[in-house]
Amino acid sequence: MRKLLWVLSLVVLLFSCGDRDTVVMAKRAFPQEKKIRAVRIPAGETMNPGHMLQKGDYLIIESILSPKMLFVYSAPDLRFVCATGNKGNGPDEFPSIPFLIDSQTDSIYVFGYGLRYLKSMAVDSAAGVRLTERYALLFHEAFNSMHLLKDSVLVYQTVMPPQYSIKKYNLRQNEMIGELKMERESPQEELAWDLSRGKMAANDSVIVYVYLYKNQIDLYDLETLELKKRIVGEYKLQQPTFKDEELYYVSAFAGKKYFYALFKGERNAEGKNPSNTIEVYDYDGNPVVRYRFDMPPLFFYPDEKNNCIYATHPSCMDTLLRYDL
Repeated sequence: MRKLLWVLSLVVLLFSCGDRDTVVMAKRAFPQEKKIRAVRIPAGETMNPGHMLQKGDYLIIESILSPKMLFVYSAPDLRFVCATGNKGNGPDEFPSIPFLIDSQTDSIYVFGYGLRYLKSMAVDSAAGVRLTERYALLFHEAFNSMHLLKDSVLVYQTVMPPQYSIKKYNLRQNEMIGELKMERESPQEELAWDLSRGKMAANDSVIVYVYLYKNQIDLYDLETLELKKRIVGEYKLQQPTFKDEELYYVSAFAGKKYFYALFKGERNAEGKNPSNTIEVYDYDGNPVVRYRFDMPPLFFYPDEKNNCIYATHPSCMDTLLRYDL
């Protein structure tokens, strides 16, 4: 019955997609699977680690609760370099949480200097951090999974009732230049449990959208915001609740050659998700490799140059993880 539901849902997808250029693909087996072990490296200071990004020879990690809110490490050895970004209400301080902005340029961008400001920063060889440029947004909303295209176009995911959406905003001209609205799929009044809910990642040409409550990945053209590919696996149709939710994809990363999706999967008989996996695809939607871990990551960042994955987990307040591939 379960497989029948999956097949029926796939048929509906095939016939309901209005863009004739969209390719709908059934999720295929991975040609290789690797079990990898975490190398545990002391963080240098106790922090509450979160999202991260890599720029050149440095890895920058958000720390939500510590007095210093950005931690800098050398890559790939993860040697502690410095901590910066004071929590406070001053002009160069964070009143709440900093948000690292991904980009394919050499600049480091951070949002959170006040409610509407993002700034670029530089890390020099003497372990110093300096702010270089500031952008002021004309509005404030729930900015998530931010990517900056060519230092000027901010792409981000947001939730504004009654739906989730992905927006493009030109920082230099201070105007919205595109919006992708995720179609509502469930009748519940509570938006948080809609089946369209997911996580976004982007590079300079592709938006990757992975779903929390469906075994599904969508690939959009960043320029046109048109759906180009959809990868659908077998999954259990559900009405998510706090108690019984089954999460599928919980985050993603869009690299230059591949994209990486953190798959949580279904609960076992004891009601637990014992091991996350990272699925790697090329941008034609072909599966490349699936990684399994001795210690699953929560936040991760692939270093394609040094062939490893950096990771953090809130249960390791003073430890960083590196998976050598």
